[in-house]
Amino acid sequence: MFLGVAGIIYYSWLLIVLFIAFILGYEGNKAISIPGIVVGIIFLLLAVYTWSFSYLQKGGDKILLKLPYRSKVKIDQMTLHANWHNFQIYQLKSDYQNYSILMMSRKKNKQ
Repeated sequence: MFLGVAGIIYYSWLLIVLFIAFILGYEGNKAISIPGIVVGIIFLLLAVYTWSFSYLQKGGDKILLKLPYRSKVKIDQMTLHANWHNFQIYQLKSDYQNYSILMMSRKKNKQ
């Protein structure tokens, strides 16, 4: 997940699509609302696209950030801002912009 102004705008638009799906689903006069289902499927596709194509790639001395609405960005500096259980908030600095991202990690069982 990415945070900050760009993240708020992106996730707001994503949630607007979800709310429109609910409105179309509940305001219809039939038991099954086809427009609500179609907009719900569009929301699911956008959510899967966001989940699949947003990543932070660490390799050697370079770090690449890929956001769903942008091409890959080379990150110059990455600092840990906060840490709580399995969640970490990182502050990323590139040539043109600063990003805040929320990373969720799983603890692997060591046997």
